[in-house]
Amino acid sequence: MSSYLPEDVVVRILSCLPPKSLIRFRSVSKAWLFLIGNPDFFSKNLLNQSILTQNPTSRLPLILVKATHKSNPGKQIYSFLSHWNLDIVSQVPLNLPESPDRRFLNSTQCVYYDLKIVASCNGLLCLYHYYVGTRDIYIWNPFAPSGLNALPSVSHHGQPELTVLTYSVGFGFDPRSNDFKVVRLLAFLSTTASFLLDTHYEAEVYSMRDGSWRLLDLLVPVNIYSDSPTVSLGGLFLWYLGFHYDEATEEDETIFAFDFSDEVFRKTRFPDASVFRDYGQCARTLTGLKGSIAMLVFPRAPSNTKFCLDLWVLLEFGVKESWTRLISIGPLLDVERPLGFWNNGQLFLENSEGQLVLYDPYTEIKKNLPIEGVKGSLEVDLYMQSPVAINGAVEIKGQDNL
Repeated sequence: MSSYLPEDVVVRILSCLPPKSLIRFRSVSKAWLFLIGNPDFFSKNLLNQSILTQNPTSRLPLILVKATHKSNPGKQIYSFLSHWNLDIVSQVPLNLPESPDRRFLNSTQCVYYDLKIVASCNGLLCLYHYYVGTRDIYIWNPFAPSGLNALPSVSHHGQPELTVLTYSVGFGFDPRSNDFKVVRLLAFLSTTASFLLDTHYEAEVYSMRDGSWRLLDLLVPVNIYSDSPTVSLGGLFLWYLGFHYDEATEEDETIFAFDFSDEVFRKTRFPDASVFRDYGQCARTLTGLKGSIAMLVFPRAPSNTKFCLDLWVLLEFGVKESWTRLISIGPLLDVERPLGFWNNGQLFLENSEGQLVLYDPYTEIKKNLPIEGVKGSLEVDLYMQSPVAINGAVEIKGQDNL
């Protein structure tokens, strides 16, 4: 009996493996190195099967798209799309609380003052005000009658007036204690014993089960800005630090992670900035990819230039050298930024008009979807419906119907 397997059979078998195994199997032989390293294989097999295709036995999530209303920047529209065909299942408009500063802003500036989606976890959404002057945090089950619920304020430990430098929020689930948790990171100016101003770093975690905040030890002083790319992955929440183009150094190219079970912080480095020199000025953001940490690299340039996207994956947390580039997508026209992957390698994008676009890298077909908002306001996330109830919180008034 011959031990030879036709290439199409080998490809079909390899496409069922997780991406980390595929990358390691490049060293099996020259033939496998060529096969797995072939861009055509990655784009039409690996990306389709191993990385992005949903498990058919699992319960499929909804696609959540947030947009700031173009004619009314004080309103956000949360659209829930079917995972199968992207039909709109429901839309929830949310009127934001009026801020004294909002009346002086134009529609584009309001994007930076609205509610930002922190993460979706087991049917709950965590949101917070993008503007550091507000710093309100909310938990919301869009399919429950309780509305948008504000977490209790933080005491600041005897320092009621703080000059806040940076502020960020993470949200996730601790399977060990069966508890939802919110972590809040803050850098602010405090007065020393000699009346000099000093930068102080603070981290607090909120337990939804206990309904209270606790102060944590933040071992590594970090400045995490409100617009830092983030991703919630398993029991971790990750922030990308140092994402400002090609002048970034090795010291500030870091993923900072919070483990919700152990309540500790960890970090891992990004590849050296030299590997991105061919990109010119670029932006980088984080995403989850079948349980792995991944990075999207794309140009930071006007929308009339050609847009290309590279997908990298981290094989081992804490090992900078384990970053591996998987695929390249593009070039495309009239694209501002990527928003995330959908089924079979298709990619959600935002165009120059603030409209949601679906792009198929195999057919190279772009399809405009009937969702748009203020440019830069679109956010896409997976949302799994759940009957989780939220108790003891304050409902924001002003929700209405379209």
